[in-house]
Amino acid sequence: MALEIERKFLVADERWREAAHASQHFAQGYLNASGKASVRVRIEDGTANLNIKAAQVGSARAEYEYAIPLDEAREILDNLSLTMPVEKTRYWVLHAGHTWEIDVFEGANAPLIVAEIELDDPEAEFEHPPWLGAEITDDVRYYNHALAFHPYNEWAANASPAMSIDIDLPSQALILRDCDGEAVERYPVATAVNGGGEFEGSNQTPRGQHIVRAKIGAGLPADTVFSARRPTGERYSPELAEAERDRDWVLARILWLSGTERGHNRLGAVDTMRRFIYIHGVPDSVPMGKPSSRGCIRMHTADVIDLFDRIPIGTRVMIHD
Repeated sequence: MALEIERKFLVADERWREAAHASQHFAQGYLNASGKASVRVRIEDGTANLNIKAAQVGSARAEYEYAIPLDEAREILDNLSLTMPVEKTRYWVLHAGHTWEIDVFEGANAPLIVAEIELDDPEAEFEHPPWLGAEITDDVRYYNHALAFHPYNEWAANASPAMSIDIDLPSQALILRDCDGEAVERYPVATAVNGGGEFEGSNQTPRGQHIVRAKIGAGLPADTVFSARRPTGERYSPELAEAERDRDWVLARILWLSGTERGHNRLGAVDTMRRFIYIHGVPDSVPMGKPSSRGCIRMHTADVIDLFDRIPIGTRVMIHD
């Protein structure tokens, strides 16, 4: 049995960057929400691993890791992960004979930065670098598994007044509100033909409180065509539309939603994220103000680009009847 002994700390300032000598990008998703161990798939640049780690808090935990094919890891993250991948860039920093791992989190966990040190003994002495902050080894919120299900920018203590989105199904409208709740923009939308509902396979638009978990398509042309959240290389045109009349078009930008209410729109058969519910662009020929989708919230491309550029990841989205 492998035993991981590490201690975790917050980072007080940016001085560690001067000593960073290497870095690597990670993306990992979790296949279970509870139990005796966390099971995750991690992609590290061009390699992938299946990792099983004891679900306990503290400096020493049992851990097992196995290499798996990269293409299979990507399929698992796309189709089987219960959460959006936790993404971060890890930097390695040498200080006083020890190597520190500095994880700079991205997306819904930005701007969190965590420093970790691996030790041979939980009680081992080591010199604290001047940039080191408070110890969080025993704070479960900062573990990757917890951050996957409860991202850093969802925590009330770190929330700051920001814009929010209100989607009204009866009026088929999306209202962008400022930090005081005042409407600053109103966009016409098209939601599900089948109305509001949360269950997988219902083809309904989920209701309740959500957040924007991911923004996809920044900087791409307005006629970019997406499939499974990736650009296909096609550009939308009347000729392409005529050739594929029954295609469910996703254009320009994607705002991937994640429910925040357990049992209503999060986890299990009602999980908004695993239902792949987006706010996304569609051709201007698609009427707005009238339900027409299979669950997603459709917008004309100019409107979805405008909205995309005005809000950050983590923006709260309320969808209601």
